[in-house]
Parts: sequence; C-alpha cells; structure tokens
Amino acid sequence: MSLKYRGVDYEPAAAQVAISEEVIGRYRGAVATRHLAKQVKADHPQGLRYRGAAVN
Repeated sequence: MSLKYRGVDYEPAAAQVAISEEVIGRYRGAVATRHLAKQVKADHPQGLRYRGAAVN
C-alpha cells in the first residue's frame, strides 16, 4: 500500500512483533490477561528529519 503525506509518497513499515499472553488474575469472574512483546526493538531510525532539521 502506498501512502502520501504532504505530497511525499512512502511505504508503511509493518512491525512484526511476537506477543505472548500472560494471565494476571480474575475480574468479576472473567480471566484478566495482558499481552507482552517477546522481543522489543528499540532502534532509532537513521536519517530522521523534522521540518528540514536532522533529529538525533
């Protein structure tokens, strides 16, 4: 899918994250769960620019 923002075309980056589900308890008879990412990617994109200025 091709997207456009302010006249600039780009392709969206699809994030592939493995998720695990953890049971944390019960609430009003229903099982309460939370979703946890198995591997977190904390990379900052290179060459990121905001209004013409480079962002570190």
